[in-house]
This record gives sequence, structure tokens and C-alpha cells, in this order.
Amino acid sequence: MSKGSAIDLLRSLISFDTVNDPDNGKYPDPSVIDFVEGVLNGLDMRTRVLVSRGYKSIVGVIGSGEPRVLLLAHLDAVPFIRGEWKYDPLKLTVEGDLAYGRGALDDKGNVAAVLKALEDLVNIDRGTVIVAFTTDEEVGGENGARVVRDYLLGNGLRPNYVINADGHSMVIINRRRAIFNARVRSRVEKAVVNGRREPIRFQLDYKVTPPYHAAYFINGVDTHPVIALSQYVWLNNAYVVSLRGGFVKSNVTPTWVEADVVKPCSDCPQQEVDDGLTRLVRALLPLTRFVPRVKAQSVFGVTAVPNVYRLVGDCHEVIINVRAMTDDAKAIEEAMIDVLREDFQGIEVKVESEGGGGYLYTPRDSGLVKTASEVLSELGLEARVMEMAGASDARYFSPLGIETIDFGPVGGNEHGPNEYVSIKSLEITSRFYPLLVRRLISS
Repeated sequence: MSKGSAIDLLRSLISFDTVNDPDNGKYPDPSVIDFVEGVLNGLDMRTRVLVSRGYKSIVGVIGSGEPRVLLLAHLDAVPFIRGEWKYDPLKLTVEGDLAYGRGALDDKGNVAAVLKALEDLVNIDRGTVIVAFTTDEEVGGENGARVVRDYLLGNGLRPNYVINADGHSMVIINRRRAIFNARVRSRVEKAVVNGRREPIRFQLDYKVTPPYHAAYFINGVDTHPVIALSQYVWLNNAYVVSLRGGFVKSNVTPTWVEADVVKPCSDCPQQEVDDGLTRLVRALLPLTRFVPRVKAQSVFGVTAVPNVYRLVGDCHEVIINVRAMTDDAKAIEEAMIDVLREDFQGIEVKVESEGGGGYLYTPRDSGLVKTASEVLSELGLEARVMEMAGASDARYFSPLGIETIDFGPVGGNEHGPNEYVSIKSLEITSRFYPLLVRRLISS
């Protein structure tokens, strides 16, 4: 049964506003689940819609018995600043081989590829193919992937393999770090000093690829505007009056930050400053260079990026997005508090794991990784197996000992303006998934 090309499916998916930003009262349009359910029902799949705290997920099942293979993807997307886009983020725009739109790469392109792949899997004669699409991956997966996992485990559908369609570059991703959000606070403390007031501005700078997605920020390669501000305040012994910037959410790197600062000067007029905000901004330099205990090594190490600033009552708050190969939020918190102990009294730090704090790790010599490599080679592509920087819903399955990988098409500007996916790559991805699933269920 044909339901159109992958790009046609993607065009429909992009038109749904599925931005997920609960801190600002924005939730994914639930009608996207109705659209996906219609596609699955059109393929005669048994479906079940799961709801948790307003977030909807849909599960579809083909076949019965073992082995069971789960294809997982997410429909929600990160917020966007429309003025930064050349294209309408909620309308798919095609130029040559590239298709632009919010979620084109992360993760609606993958959703389209999976839906297209199912046309080749509805007639399997052994094993079980399970598909699941969630709407809260971008805020941790607690009300999506976790709910799907618990539903499958509770209904005799524990997967033998999970193919999480939430990767990119057509590489087999077998490792990803866990995510933690550190909420760092300092009280508003107005003061008066003699000095010269001036505005300063810092931009996100990078040497290789734009790290709009916080996971792809690389220390020593990229320049974070808020960390640059912190160093400026340190070196100039400056006071901060106010702070503003392109703050979106904890896993999106701000592209700019501006602050009004006062440089001390005995012969200068009196200026009102904020000692609490100054202390908080200064603390960000050591807080983004702390060294916690980890449980496995990562090629990306530990990264900590201050991506959100806001006023919460009478407190200034910065949210630092932390990525590390550990599931121990307490170890992260203790290490951050330790770097503040001598010089930063009055700074509060609270660390919470996002999505349960799990991380993805599937050995290179596992059956899933080996089979995926073989399929890629048969498609004429290089079979690359590697760690990727971003976290994913794979963390809900990998800790259970289930062989799990992430995969996805070629694209760019994930979480940033003018996000895009390669149409040719999308078509190849929609062929890769059914070939891999068939190989797994027949082994």
C-alpha cells in the first residue's frame, strides 16, 4: 500500500506545530498523533494511543512472537526564533536536495522514513515489528519514551532490539551521554559602586559546525556567549547591572548575550549594580569546567553550557545543560558545589537528571551493530559506528540490556535556524530501516 514518498510525509509532518516548550506554555499540537495514527491504520496496523500528563504517544504493532524489533522516533521539536529563519519553519521548503523546516532533521525526517519503511514490513511472516512515536523527547521523554517502554514491558512486548530513529549523518550511534540540568541561583542584591557603565555583547562562535544543539558544543573549539561574558566579568572585575540574550531552552545554545556592566573607577559617578547577578555570572566560568565522577568515558568528555537565564521571584537563575557518561545526578551536584565552596558563598545549585539520567551504550560487537553495519555496506554506504554528542530516548531501553542504536539521515542546523535534511539521504534511510528489521527478525 503506497502512502506517498517520504518527502510527502515530511511535508505533512512539518505543517503541524509541535514545538515543545512547557516553560513558556507551549506544547505540541496533539493532532499530529491523529495524522500518524491514520497512516498506521491505513497499513492495517494495530494501534494504541498512550497519554501522560497531556503528552500523547502512539504505538503500532505488526506480527507476533520473537524476535521483537522496536522502531522509535519523536514528533516534537524545539522552539525557533522566526526572525532568524530564511524559510517558514512550519512549511517545508525544498531547494535542490535539501528540505528546510523545523524538525526536518530532528526528528520528523526520521518519522517520515519510518512511516515509509512500514509499507515494506506489513507482510512479515515471523516476529514482531513495533513502532512508537512520542511527543516529549525534547523535554526528556518522561511522558513519552518512558511511558512507551513501560507499556511494552507490561504487555509482553519487551523488544529484543531497539532502532531509535533519532540520529543523523547515517552513522550507527552506539553511545550517547546522559543529560542533567543544573539550576544555579543567586538572590537579587542591589548595590551602588563608582564606575563607568557600558553595554557589552558576545556572539556564539564556532570553528567547525554551529553548536545550536547544546550537545554539540565542544569546549576548546566553540565559544559560548555566556561563558565569554563570565570571563569578561572576571578579568575586568566588573559588576553586572542586567542581562539579556537569545535564550530559548536548556538544550539550545543561545546565539547572543548582552549585558550592562560597570567597571570600577574611583573618579567615576555612582552606578546601581546587582551583586547577586554579578556573583552568578562570575560563578559560571568554574561551573562550566567542573570535573565529576563518571561511569564510562566519552570522546566528548563532560560539557556544561549555561543556556537559559531568567528571573525567578527574587532570584536570578541560570540553567546549565550538563552532558556526561553517568546516571548519578548527585555526583554532578556535589562536584559543582565543590568548585563554588571557597569563592561563591550564596550560590545555590540543584541538579536534576533529564529523562532518568540513563545513557546509551551498545557494544560494537553486538548483533544489532554488526547487522546494521552489514546492511549499510549492502546499500553501498560506509558503515561507521560512533558516539554522538546528543542524548536520545535510547536511554530508556539501553540500561535494560536491550541492544539499542540511534540512526538518521544526513542534514544540518539541528535545533538552529534553517534546519534541513537531505532528500536523497531520507530516501536511503527509508530503505535502510526495513532491510535492517527484516534481517533482525529472520536471524
